[in-house]
Amino acid sequence: MKALLVVLAACGAAPTPATSSDVAFDKLDHDHKIAFMKQQVVPAMKPLFQTHDAAKFGDFGCKTCHGKQAEDGKFDMPNPDLPKLDFGNMGQFKPADIAWMKTDIMPTMATLLKLPPHSEDNPNGFGCLGCHTQVGG
Repeated sequence: MKALLVVLAACGAAPTPATSSDVAFDKLDHDHKIAFMKQQVVPAMKPLFQTHDAAKFGDFGCKTCHGKQAEDGKFDMPNPDLPKLDFGNMGQFKPADIAWMKTDIMPTMATLLKLPPHSEDNPNGFGCLGCHTQVGG
């Protein structure tokens, strides 16, 4: 095991606590967050997006959620380039898309990030505004 760590260190690869169950995502440094996203989030989320709309999400990757800022190594969320949400008028979205986000995307991301999901009982949990901005907000 020591030899493996020496080889990894020599190659410039850092150990990734991002895959450890005892490290919260928000406690990781930038490089480990990127590793976590590549190792955990993209493989879990890509099939969910592509199954929902293979044409729209055929090139699923960092820019799908983080937008053009990902090209510059910036991954701030929520992303103002994603569709803005007006919870008083969600008519701009297809009901099937809203249901998909609510039943597949939101709870999967909450689980991956080890955060409680948003609910009526837990309004501070991970929800829509973890990724999207709100109209007027």
